[in-house]
Amino acid sequence: MIGLEWHAHSFGSSSFDDSDSDNDSYQTDLDFRSHLHRYPSNESSDSSGQAQYHLDAFLESVVAREDLPDAYELSVTPDDFVPSDPESESSDQHTEYDDEELLILNTPDALYQLFLNDKLQVRISASKRWELLCPDCAQWCQTGIHSGIDLWISGQFVSLSNHRGSRKCHQMAAKNKLSAPRNARNDNVPSTRSSVTSNDTSALLAPPAGRDCAGLTVVWPDDLRPFAMLFPWERYHEGPDSLPFLVDLRTPSRPQVRSKCCKSFTLQEGVPCHECAEIAHHITRLADTAWNPKSHTNYRFLGLAHMQDLAKAYADQTRQLKLQGLNDSRKYMTSLTQLDDYHRLLMAISEQDIPRLRQIINVALHNGASVREIVNKLEDALEGAYRPRGYGADDLDIATLVFRLGGRQLLFALNQSLGLPSIRTLRTRCTFTTLTPTIGPIRNEQLDENIRSVVLSSRTNITILRGVSLMVDEIALEEMVVHLGRYNKIAGLCWKHSHVVDHVLRTYESAVTIAQKIQDGDVHLGKELTVIGVACFGEDELYPILAAPTCKTEDARDMEGLLARAIERWNATGAASVIGPVWSFATDGDATQRAAGHRLFLKNPLSPDSELYGILGNMPGLNTMTGDAEVTLDFDFKHIFKRFCTLIRSPSGIILNNGRIINSMMLARYLVWLPAYDETSVIKLLHPDDPQDVPRAIELMQAIVDFSKSQHAILNDSFSSDVETRADLMSITLLSHVIESILMPFINTKLSLSEQVHHLSCYSHLAFTIFRVHRRSFMPFQLYYDTQTAVKNVVFNIAKQQVLDRNSPFFLGDCGDDRLELMFGRSRMIGGHNSGCTYSQALDRLGAAKDIDGVFKRHPELDPGHQRLSLGKRIEDVDHINRQMWRGDIICGHCDLPSAWRRGREIALFILTSSQIDPINYSFAELFHDPGTDILRPLGMNKYFSIAEEDPDDSSCVPNPLPAPVSMPSQVLETMMPDSEAGEIQVADMSTEDDDEEPMLTFEEALTAECVSDVPGTPFHHFPTDPSIPALVQGPGIRADDYLLYKDRWIHKQTICRLMINKEFISKSFNRLERVRGYTKVNKRIDMCAGRITDQNSFLVGDVFLTILRSARTISIAILRSILVTLNDVSRSSINTMSLKACRTTAKVTGQLLALVPTVPSPSSPLLFLWNGGYIKSRSAIPGTMESTERVVIVSVPGFLVEPINPEPTYIRLREDVNSDDFLEIQGGQSTWQVSHGSLQAACEILWMKAVEAKLPLKSIACITPSDAKAFPYQLFDGTPAVVSVEACNLLAASEGERITICPLCEAKIPDMRSHIGQHILRALTNTPESVSLKEPVGSVLPCGFCGRSGLPECSITIKVPANGPPVWETKCAYQHTFKYGFAETGSKNKPCRNVPLKCLLCHPALPPEPGKSICRSPVVSVDAIWRYNMPNHILNGHEEYSVPGHRASGVPLPAAVWDSVKLTDLEQNAARIPQAHWQVGHEGDKENVSSSKSRTRKRPGLESAASLPSKRPRTVVQPLQPSRTLLA
Repeated sequence: MIGLEWHAHSFGSSSFDDSDSDNDSYQTDLDFRSHLHRYPSNESSDSSGQAQYHLDAFLESVVAREDLPDAYELSVTPDDFVPSDPESESSDQHTEYDDEELLILNTPDALYQLFLNDKLQVRISASKRWELLCPDCAQWCQTGIHSGIDLWISGQFVSLSNHRGSRKCHQMAAKNKLSAPRNARNDNVPSTRSSVTSNDTSALLAPPAGRDCAGLTVVWPDDLRPFAMLFPWERYHEGPDSLPFLVDLRTPSRPQVRSKCCKSFTLQEGVPCHECAEIAHHITRLADTAWNPKSHTNYRFLGLAHMQDLAKAYADQTRQLKLQGLNDSRKYMTSLTQLDDYHRLLMAISEQDIPRLRQIINVALHNGASVREIVNKLEDALEGAYRPRGYGADDLDIATLVFRLGGRQLLFALNQSLGLPSIRTLRTRCTFTTLTPTIGPIRNEQLDENIRSVVLSSRTNITILRGVSLMVDEIALEEMVVHLGRYNKIAGLCWKHSHVVDHVLRTYESAVTIAQKIQDGDVHLGKELTVIGVACFGEDELYPILAAPTCKTEDARDMEGLLARAIERWNATGAASVIGPVWSFATDGDATQRAAGHRLFLKNPLSPDSELYGILGNMPGLNTMTGDAEVTLDFDFKHIFKRFCTLIRSPSGIILNNGRIINSMMLARYLVWLPAYDETSVIKLLHPDDPQDVPRAIELMQAIVDFSKSQHAILNDSFSSDVETRADLMSITLLSHVIESILMPFINTKLSLSEQVHHLSCYSHLAFTIFRVHRRSFMPFQLYYDTQTAVKNVVFNIAKQQVLDRNSPFFLGDCGDDRLELMFGRSRMIGGHNSGCTYSQALDRLGAAKDIDGVFKRHPELDPGHQRLSLGKRIEDVDHINRQMWRGDIICGHCDLPSAWRRGREIALFILTSSQIDPINYSFAELFHDPGTDILRPLGMNKYFSIAEEDPDDSSCVPNPLPAPVSMPSQVLETMMPDSEAGEIQVADMSTEDDDEEPMLTFEEALTAECVSDVPGTPFHHFPTDPSIPALVQGPGIRADDYLLYKDRWIHKQTICRLMINKEFISKSFNRLERVRGYTKVNKRIDMCAGRITDQNSFLVGDVFLTILRSARTISIAILRSILVTLNDVSRSSINTMSLKACRTTAKVTGQLLALVPTVPSPSSPLLFLWNGGYIKSRSAIPGTMESTERVVIVSVPGFLVEPINPEPTYIRLREDVNSDDFLEIQGGQSTWQVSHGSLQAACEILWMKAVEAKLPLKSIACITPSDAKAFPYQLFDGTPAVVSVEACNLLAASEGERITICPLCEAKIPDMRSHIGQHILRALTNTPESVSLKEPVGSVLPCGFCGRSGLPECSITIKVPANGPPVWETKCAYQHTFKYGFAETGSKNKPCRNVPLKCLLCHPALPPEPGKSICRSPVVSVDAIWRYNMPNHILNGHEEYSVPGHRASGVPLPAAVWDSVKLTDLEQNAARIPQAHWQVGHEGDKENVSSSKSRTRKRPGLESAASLPSKRPRTVVQPLQPSRTLLA
């Protein structure tokens, strides 16, 4: 073997450690030098030079010189050595390579040699270029050489050489190897890949044979490029980072390596020495590094092939950067040009107002125009040479909004200036909402047409079934008739009575007839417009289907027929199957609509076969009565909020807990404690300018809730010395729970649907409990019915939505008629918020409101909202809460109604247990076990409140705007002032001279006064055929049917309506606050400038005071808590003490009578009275039932009988002279207040002296009849009266005017003895059995109308009937009492009994006048009177010649006047519970035996005609100041 010069490569301290096998550290930790060094070996220089020459010769032969690294230098040149063997030298210079070696070399020369040996396949491509077949990946490699040029030099094979060294070739070759077995390869093409991995050291290195150590033969993996190309020659030198072996490349296909520390011999032949064997690890790491070098590998670790790849990559990158630079320069030039164009565009827009700018740009962009072309278009548009065609949906919406809000003229102006669509374009491309008018009675065709045109036609693309809510409400209407040319009829008459007239004006006499009918009251002008709308649950849009003028005289049956007709037509038109079934019918709380809805939607119990029964049947207390198809009644929640606040703001307030009243004056004392409010803001909150303001109402409710939550410290302090404040806070806390439970479900957007049901269920159970205790003192019957019905409707609708689609959300805001109110708000917005409009204008406005609402739904950013209908600003800072803002989970399927209902009941129980209410009233399990008891029937017996006609008026609805005195709480007892003082107070006549009467013009005079003729001056038209009739002119818009001929003149029918029918028209006020009900009551009778409540020497509402009261035959002292202070009938929160106690003061104080407990007498301590936390109560009958309930006694007294006191606080548990069980009503409190017996006695004497000085009649002092006789007058420990006025008691005992309130027949306590005894007499006369056993029967012969007895001389009665004034009667009956004769004779629905003493016209007939005189004046004398109910028996026995219907058929018929005194009304016979079979037989002259007192007060149908109105202003005389009345609370 030829001796070799091995190039040594040593390592430094930072070099690779042989024991380290981490390939990554091998690549990253080595720090190689960038140049090569030559080191002579220990052997002769000849052999060394020859070996080095062969290495350099090999590199020059297989690698092109330009491909070598720049730092590479030949270590030895041919001149540096002298060969020792010429033959070997000659043989080395002419070395021959086989085909496999040439493939391994992969140089252009080697590949060219293979081509010459016909080992490479070539072809000509379709593009006439040479292609070479890669022997590794079998892919054709393009050369870029034209096929006309022969392959004759090695440079033509550079592309194939580069391809074979690329990653793409390696990947394709590996893929081919996997897809085909190794033995299936073509044997003619040697493979350059090897299956030996880089980690297989034994396969990679094989020791040469021989005795001497020949080093290791490197077996390089076939899948790598040649060893010489991948060897890191930068490390092949002597130095700290050199390789520890030498390389022999004389045989390129079998390179050999030898360790620099080789011993040159081996112990075993063919096995390298130990030092050379260790080189295998380095070779393995070199192969691993060469396989896939990382991008961050230092160039010293890379071979020549890797460097070639890097150089090519850099060259490609350079070319790409050059190309990118050229492209960027072109882009920059283009961008600069575009910037110039944009600058021109901005200048054109900023300097000129270009019509339809957005449309021009949109059209240009749609056509693909450039910025320069757009600028040219703008210039053409400025010059008028170009107008863009076509409008988008947004343009049409804005134009619709402009037209509907501002009218035709505004749209024309904006069309000319801004290029909006014209009215012609709108009519062509849009469909406006048009309502079919109601002319005459409401008919099915009108409803059907509106349902089809307004609802069905606009929902053709919606197929989802939804629940439907119908809602009804009224809006103000100008009381005038209009002529509708489209129908050739007049409209504007009330739908109930308009059937009596012909709506077509055929002649002038037709208008005269209609005007006469209106004046006679046969038909009325529409005061308001009744609108019925349709809305779908889950949607915001409202569809009006009826707009009918109303005179507000409809009764419940009329409204019931209207509501039923609306539902019936909805189903008949197919809307129920296309859109959805009707789920509910909503109203705002109108009494007539409530009664109609109750009859219509609470008549059928929920069927067990219903899909809702399984859900709703498991909710105890829920009323499950529905209408047909399970339709329920609904009320608007915003109206409920307003009525709630009206109730709180009223002087009578609201009674809570054990009877404590909370009103606006009380709240004014406490709300100032909140940091956000001062006295001014609290006054505005409690007494707003507009009680209909929803945000202000919600703010008040939230303020009460916030205040209650901030006072836990005082409430939890049971030993607080401020007893009155703690008692007030306990009641306010209960009120806040009621308010919060009804308010939060609608305004807290974080609540889920289940949590909303929790709150509503809590409210239902709280209201149910408190209403059972306090009845209408807690809440009016109407408000209770409406709130509970609204809660019931929410529960029903959630269950229906779960059955229809349980995955749909349910928004509580969809309940009620709020969407109808929003439409009314939009209609008022049209025309500058002018609410006064005619019927035709109202129809147009409703249609416009529907169109505007559609635009706002598509463009919510344009909607300004509604301040008056807003729910207030919450934490979310929103003005109007809607379904998009709700963040809680309102998917109906996620709400378990029975569980949510039970959870609300548990919350209510927790609240009620901490109140002062008797637990028997919230034992829900026992109460709801009765099938006749539920949330709508709190007292059982299947009785609904607010539906019966005898129910009192709703105090939560503020009445008409006429000034009225402040109303005191219902059933208030009053100490009255003497009539002599009150009678002197009168108001002078406001008018000093008569007003001049304005002359009334005739129709012809008014027509002559018209300045301009109704008919335009247009060309002649041959319309009439009669030559005597003047011709009607013709022109655009002129219709012959719109004119009438009057005295040879054609008059437009609208002119006839205006001058003839509407001649008495007076426009309503544009100010909404002057028209809405209840504007005056809250503010006008409350003095908001009465002084600060912190002023000294002031008596505040809520303070405790003393007065004297009457009970049986005693006058004693009483302690009351003030709830209302008035001065001149104006409510005040405080009053100066001196003004209050003045002798001739007009101040009055109303208070609740407190219950006191005396201490046990002791010689060492004075007698004291302690407040036990309760109130004195009395019995009060429940209307419509035979039962009674207890109510707190409320008394109103004049200011001079008021003595303020400041009781001393004390602690109950620390006293031994009282029984702590008497103080249970304090509910956990340990403190109360006390007052001494001596102070009470002294105050009693002082107050009696004031009463004597004021000449106050004893009977005018309020009389108390407590349900517990021991409660009042206050008694000592032994049961004797504690504090009485002896002188007053003696005078009272001597008086004979004691009014008895115990019935002598049935021993019932009644307020009106005459009415009560009259019912007993009627039942006795008709043989009707009594419901209770009588102590003694009714007298058989002419019983007394006061006591029901017969034959008693003191019961005889006389009457004196003057010519002017009411009759005067006189009797000595002990049960007599005064009454107003005129009201008693007429009767009313609350007091239907008309049993009054009468003068018999048969016994005392009127004398005829003397000859020559028209009347006969007879002296007024007292005669024996006959009670009305005794009149038939009197005639039967005293006037046998006359017939009596039902008793005696023969005889002379009774005179009409006599029969009127005998005739009974249906109302009083019904009130006496007389069976209809026993009713009085009618007179032959009667059409029917009807009641003279109608069950429902008829409202004024319309403005009276001018002829019926007084021409002068009437004198106004204020009635004498009435002393305070005394009722029970």
